[in-house]
Amino acid sequence: MIDSKYITHNREPFYEIVNKYIDNDSCVLDIGAGDGSFSKYFKRDDFYLYDGNINNIDILKKKYKNVYYGKLPNLPFENTFFDIIHCSHVIEHLYPEELYETLKEMDRCLKNNGYIIISTPLLWYGFYDDLSHVKPYNPEVLLKYFCYFPDTILTREHISKNYIKKELIYRYREVDLLENIYNTKNNFLIAIIIKIMNFLYRLGLRKYIKIGYTIVIQKNNIEKK
Repeated sequence: MIDSKYITHNREPFYEIVNKYIDNDSCVLDIGAGDGSFSKYFKRDDFYLYDGNINNIDILKKKYKNVYYGKLPNLPFENTFFDIIHCSHVIEHLYPEELYETLKEMDRCLKNNGYIIISTPLLWYGFYDDLSHVKPYNPEVLLKYFCYFPDTILTREHISKNYIKKELIYRYREVDLLENIYNTKNNFLIAIIIKIMNFLYRLGLRKYIKIGYTIVIQKNNIEKK
């Protein structure tokens, strides 16, 4: 059963997922902070905000304390500094090697028992409508490089073997069931199909596709060999 709140392009329902992992004293990094919507959602001005757009930085500095400009994969923070690292709609803009090095940096900066929370789109027919999108990354690739799967063959070394998956929540889009019939020139056939589909729609028939996800992984301080 799909939760209707995840049938959306809005980010707020996925920010809500973070709520169960964050405490009042949590040290939080938001990578790709943009306009600061993540901090605004939590009504916090003490999050660390990192962004590669200098115009965003100038705006963020007027509202928030800890604002940093830079380009991934580099993170200008000390080892084991953060309780939570949040990254929403960023990794799809990175090439594989950039992503790999960025994930290594996240691991370096995260405390033991801390959380990495990543939201990103999957490959769907609207993915490449954005020219800045480089590649969609499915959740399995993140799990393979962060978690321990003894029989997995990787093209790069594990980033870590000591993370566990806490949650994986998908984002959905409702598909127009009539979108493929409009090219026909048979108006009578179109009218009949529309009547049938409208009837089925009223009965609750829907079709959804996965267009993205939010994954939560936790760093466990016991390293697997």
